Amino acid sequence: MLCKDGSTYEPKQEDIIAWERAYSQRGVDVRQELLSMESWLDANPTRRKVDMKRFIDNWLKRAAATGGSPKVKSKKQSSRAISVEDKLADVSWVENVEAKNRAINHFMGKYGYYFDGEVRHENPQNPVQGKT
Repeated sequence: MLCKDGSTYEPKQEDIIAWERAYSQRGVDVRQELLSMESWLDANPTRRKVDMKRFIDNWLKRAAATGGSPKVKSKKQSSRAISVEDKLADVSWVENVEAKNRAINHFMGKYGYYFDGEVRHENPQNPVQGKT
């Protein structure tokens, strides 16, 4: 990474590990963010930094506060990309295990599928109307 004085900064492996421990559970892909920082610093020479560890930590904090890295965020479907049928049979919000199992059984019996927030699980013995 290019610094304000023209030198380069290379994060130490132990720093990367510490940042991954601190931010990966909050949806931040630390290594991808480091590449983004490097690109940003290259594209913005007048805004390069002196204290690189502080810059990196602040960048990662901001990424965590906004929901994580774009690559990590894109794994979850937006609510617009989920069909109405899947929203109706969604069991991802049910926290109690017994209640969730009852909801799964209900939707499997009634519709032949349930939705877990990411994937539609279908019952091959009871296909959804219109499907084979």
